[in-house]
Amino acid sequence: MKSFLTQFRLALSFITILPAGSFSERIADEVLGRAQAWFPLVGLLLGLLLLAALCVGRLLFPPGVCAALVLLFHFLLTGGFHLEGLADTTDGLMCGRRETDKVFAIMKDSYLGSMGAVALILLLLLKFSVLSTLVFKHPLIVAVFPVLGRYAIVQLTYSSVYARPEGGLGALFTENCGSRELGLALLTGLVVGVAGAGVAGFVALCVVAFYAFLVAAYARSRFGGVTGDILGFVCESGEALALLVLVAMLR
Repeated sequence: MKSFLTQFRLALSFITILPAGSFSERIADEVLGRAQAWFPLVGLLLGLLLLAALCVGRLLFPPGVCAALVLLFHFLLTGGFHLEGLADTTDGLMCGRRETDKVFAIMKDSYLGSMGAVALILLLLLKFSVLSTLVFKHPLIVAVFPVLGRYAIVQLTYSSVYARPEGGLGALFTENCGSRELGLALLTGLVVGVAGAGVAGFVALCVVAFYAFLVAAYARSRFGGVTGDILGFVCESGEALALLVLVAMLR
């Protein structure tokens, strides 16, 4: 139980701004890496907070405004952590350069490029469109899509190695994701997906898992592995993909 609480708190502190308490001793890299098993469970906590906000918002606002508020609350709870990865990865992939070191340099640049900005706008527009369609008919989906997006991270790290030779924070996750981490993440995604959206949730999980597998294969052939930015990219795009599947099956 103590190990679970420590790892869950680590996951909570790593991918959200929610308070997770202080840690009395140095956390080993292996423990931090294995905490990713609980990323989808943290996603469920985020989703439940979004659902609570939606329930209040439905009393006051029309669907479009509620959808916008859900996205705003999601951004505030996560600090836009994975959106940065989406923008940086898009800037790198669409820079027109083939040299891996040049692409990585662009991805590490703190400035937002035009391609990254377009990707952010289109992704948020897509999420808004789906949410505004479904939030009143199927409100539980707001508890599902954060879980599936964070499952995509675990699926990706399980099937990938870290690409940058100098190492990085993302290496902690690719080097410490085994069958336990994937199994726990998959179980969380399956239970939440089916409970929140039935068959549509199960199909969305399968599609997101396959998508993460394709991203891993592409990253391996293009860069030799993944980076932290690519993990953020797959989370955000995985959320959008899950929402697309849900709206296609539930509308």
